[in-house]
Amino acid sequence: MQPVPMQHAGPSARFRLPRRISRLGMPLAMAGLALLLAGCAKPPSQRVYSDSTPYQLPPQEVDSAYGHFLAARHARLNRDYVAAAAYYQRAMALDPNNAQVVQGAFLSLLAAGNTPKAMELAPALLVLNPNDHMARMAIASNAILRRDYDAALAMVASGPQGGIHGAFNPLIAAWAEVGKGNADAAKAALARLDRNPLFGGVHDHLKPLLLEALGLSNEALAVYAAAAETPERVGARQTDGYARLLQRMGRTEEARALVQRSLDLSPENATLQAAMKRLLGPQNATTLAPLVGNAQDGFAESLYAAANAFGRNDGGELTELHLQLALTLRPDMDDARVLLGDIYESRKHWQRAIDTYAKVNPQGVYGEMAQTRIAVSTYEMGEREAAVRMLRRTAAANPDDYRPLLTLGDLYRQSEMWVEAAREYTAALERVPQLEQRHWFILFARGIAYERSKQWPKAEPDMQKALELQPEQPMVLNYLGYTWVDMGRNIDVATDMIKRAVALRPNDGAIVDSLGWAYYRLGRYPEAVVNLERAVELKGSDPVITDHLGDAYWKVGRRAEAQFQWRRALGLKPDAELEQQVKRKLEVGLDPVAAK
Repeated sequence: MQPVPMQHAGPSARFRLPRRISRLGMPLAMAGLALLLAGCAKPPSQRVYSDSTPYQLPPQEVDSAYGHFLAARHARLNRDYVAAAAYYQRAMALDPNNAQVVQGAFLSLLAAGNTPKAMELAPALLVLNPNDHMARMAIASNAILRRDYDAALAMVASGPQGGIHGAFNPLIAAWAEVGKGNADAAKAALARLDRNPLFGGVHDHLKPLLLEALGLSNEALAVYAAAAETPERVGARQTDGYARLLQRMGRTEEARALVQRSLDLSPENATLQAAMKRLLGPQNATTLAPLVGNAQDGFAESLYAAANAFGRNDGGELTELHLQLALTLRPDMDDARVLLGDIYESRKHWQRAIDTYAKVNPQGVYGEMAQTRIAVSTYEMGEREAAVRMLRRTAAANPDDYRPLLTLGDLYRQSEMWVEAAREYTAALERVPQLEQRHWFILFARGIAYERSKQWPKAEPDMQKALELQPEQPMVLNYLGYTWVDMGRNIDVATDMIKRAVALRPNDGAIVDSLGWAYYRLGRYPEAVVNLERAVELKGSDPVITDHLGDAYWKVGRRAEAQFQWRRALGLKPDAELEQQVKRKLEVGLDPVAAK
């Protein structure tokens, strides 16, 4: 039989531009984060405002504390923190002793980047709710900023010790003791964090930095060296810190070897690339600063490390709140600024992302990356010609760097401008002097663009070369295998490739769909049903996968269920071609459509 031609269920439609931002590599179990947060009591309130209260207010309530609170809450839920802060402050003017309102104003101001105003509110909030974590962090940050280390230590001693406070009190105390020059007390305070199973990675990152800030270079060197024995577990910033120390000690060749080992694992990492460029350039060890030189920088590093541990998405507001405090303590900390911009991009807050990236030092480690991300956000806002011009300027200014052209190709691909995407990927590849394992992505992306622009003779070699560079890459295995199955070519080999992809990503609905469709093309309909049912469980919102299940049901005689799945597919907004096919199948059944 001749089955109905189908679109690709997974390979291209759900293939998205990956983030290329370095992380410290300090995972935090989010279940544990919930336990940390459980230690923060809910703030007391004279009047409890319900989040579930309808937003339709009687006229007398519109200009009331209650009305402003509801407007603020709505804005905050939509992460419009500037508007939320304004509404909360209006509510606070009418109900100044309501902890719920004061807390909302404080958090919204902090999230909006108005840290000085948030710091002004923090003491009042702490009076209303002594357990408020972020108020305590703001007060501690302000104390360390003013070098009032005794105030920071007093807050730790007098406040709560459990829950999230048990994770952050050691950080506050450690850097306050650094500021006072108390080495033994600083080390003892940080050591308490090592016993915290949730922040162990944060402790490991900070320990050598703290020792360096105390002037204990030999102790720091020993800690760095022990960590470097497992380079895959060491973040880029710690590697850079170690390399800086070695360089200052005149051990430049060791520093180069150290950075090169990490670059072999993360060749695109901007921090590592900058470190190697520094190590290959003129040596001036006497002016090379350590990564952390004082208590203020150290506490900023702690806040940044905690934000990384919380995670870009799973940490919710906590991630960006800690980043805002880190940037207040250390405004030149572009690592924190880039992570904050990345968060705004993930939420599709394009203008906020642009504003954040615009503050990155254009001559610094992340200068080129920031310009590229500004272009991406500009493109997403619909100003496509302006974005293209930005990327072309960046590419012209960096003639040996393929990444601006790769990004441009990604944007064209996501806009389904396949010919333009292939052109930019080709231009990017022309800047690659020698193909390495990490370049599989460019070939794969160009292969997608060629295939979708009906240039399979060009697409197939790209896919095969990408697979040669990365033999166990599930996206390539799936895309090439699925395409061969859909074309009726190399079906046995293609099916084995898709099986490997499923083994690598068993919970990827698009890949499981590919295996089900391979069985369908082989005429093994019962096995097709099993896999396609699983694919729909994993990705039930995909019209192509749902349509495939309908076809398989039809072939095993479950015709009512087939028609139900086809109707579901129509409700999932398929494209025009698939919509026409499904409607025809509902009219006359699968076999006449397939025969046609």
